[in-house]
Amino acid sequence: MGLDLCSESLRRLPRMCETGTRLQDVHKTGLGSSAAMVTSLVASIFVHFGVVSSHVLNPDRCSDTEGLRGLQLIHNVAQFAHCLAQGKVGSGFDVSAAVYGSHVYCRFAPAVIRDAMGENQAIADIAKAVSADNPDWNSVVGRVDIPPRFLFRLADVDAGSNTPSMVKKVLHWQETHPEEAKVLWDALDAANSQIRETWTRLADSHNKDATEYNQAIDWCSAHKSSEWKSAPELPNSPTLSLLCDLVEGILRVRGFQRELGGNAGVPIEPPEQTELLDACMDVPGVCMAAVPGAGGYDAIYCVTLGHGPSKDVERLWSGWKSMSVGPLLANQSSSGVRVLDPNAFLEMLAEL
Repeated sequence: MGLDLCSESLRRLPRMCETGTRLQDVHKTGLGSSAAMVTSLVASIFVHFGVVSSHVLNPDRCSDTEGLRGLQLIHNVAQFAHCLAQGKVGSGFDVSAAVYGSHVYCRFAPAVIRDAMGENQAIADIAKAVSADNPDWNSVVGRVDIPPRFLFRLADVDAGSNTPSMVKKVLHWQETHPEEAKVLWDALDAANSQIRETWTRLADSHNKDATEYNQAIDWCSAHKSSEWKSAPELPNSPTLSLLCDLVEGILRVRGFQRELGGNAGVPIEPPEQTELLDACMDVPGVCMAAVPGAGGYDAIYCVTLGHGPSKDVERLWSGWKSMSVGPLLANQSSSGVRVLDPNAFLEMLAEL
């Protein structure tokens, strides 16, 4: 179409635009699009046949008993279908995120659906396994607080990764090196938990003193994260200290991811991505940059302090030479699966 590789060009594309190529040639983003599609399909079928009421699928109803039960059923069936399609029981986080929106997640025990995924399973056994009343679904979904003025930017990189193959190699290394794997896994988990806790404390910092919080965000948005620790304008700023902790946390996570990839022989953060992510972290106002999901060449994400740094990050991407880096319009959301007004998608309905 002759458009520049930028978010403004994406906004000009019609929804459900033709890809112009075969499905197997479309680059995957690694951001859970297959899980989102499966979850949407499951929810649509349930709503159409009255298994789940449409009014349940809105953010205002997601915490009442009927809403939680409906979401649990959609979650269970979508997890089963997605795992069956992939041929394994994965982490389940991508499906869970599609159902519940932004949250902190602890996976379910794989045994809850592993047996039901076998060949020639009776429909009754599958229905029992995915039932919303099955107590063996023990995944934990917890609230996550996104600090004010944080913006998420996502970019597609020009070559996708084979996620199931990468995960299998990581799991194989974990099985053959259990003690070494446990040490690394625990360190990675602790680093991720520290980031989650820092986010919560940043949100609390805003609630306690919005003026101090915004002063720190304003200053940091105009300076590189490597300069934040020596900010003379912000003495004894609790928000600044937390932002510095956040930067140190994501750099620690990336280090553990590279170590894990090296041990398992998979490119979780390949050198090309490292170069790009380091450049992103060098943009003023960027507090986080890493590879999402299972890593690889699929995509990257950045977290910026406001719209100004976000635009600067996109300019960096548009000028990147070693790989094609395309911005995506997806951003953070606190709501998951929900029913949308079909009148907002008339051009899509016309194609049906």
